[in-house]
Amino acid sequence: MTPIDDHLTRFGPEQRRALEAVRDVIRSTLPVAAEVISYGMPTFKVDGVAVIGFDGFTRHNSLFPYSAQVPLAFDRELAGYVRTKGSIHFGATAPFPPPLLKRILRARIAEINSGYPKRSGEFKEFYDNGQVKAVGRLMDGQRHGTWTWFRRDGGIRRTVTFKATTKGPPAPSARATP
Repeated sequence: MTPIDDHLTRFGPEQRRALEAVRDVIRSTLPVAAEVISYGMPTFKVDGVAVIGFDGFTRHNSLFPYSAQVPLAFDRELAGYVRTKGSIHFGATAPFPPPLLKRILRARIAEINSGYPKRSGEFKEFYDNGQVKAVGRLMDGQRHGTWTWFRRDGGIRRTVTFKATTKGPPAPSARATP
């Protein structure tokens, strides 16, 4: 039994079914995501980055997209739902609509991608299924060090080592994988 399975046993059968339906949609949309308990709730993470959480309460269930911006992008579709700064509430015994949940997940992955590169130079990009697409580092806005690109299924597409220069675009210094 996983920690999320254990967490869901706290709820009555109808509410548990609704939460498990949400979990199944998230699992099928983000098949490589890690299922963890974070902030006391079931959460899906890709490469250590929280994408979405969910949980049940006495009178409702909630999604936690770990974003203030993503729910705003769905104002019209979420008009009938109670929302707080960090959550979207839905009925305690009815699952959240799968097509809308999938669109929210894709928007959340796009938002995560837009957060890179970090100030430290760290760069990551994810496919919409949560699989890492590319990882590397930037120095002075140029690729530097080892960069790896992945296929949608997680296999390595290629690895290249770059040396940042002060003039022009970075040039690869070695090619490890075709």
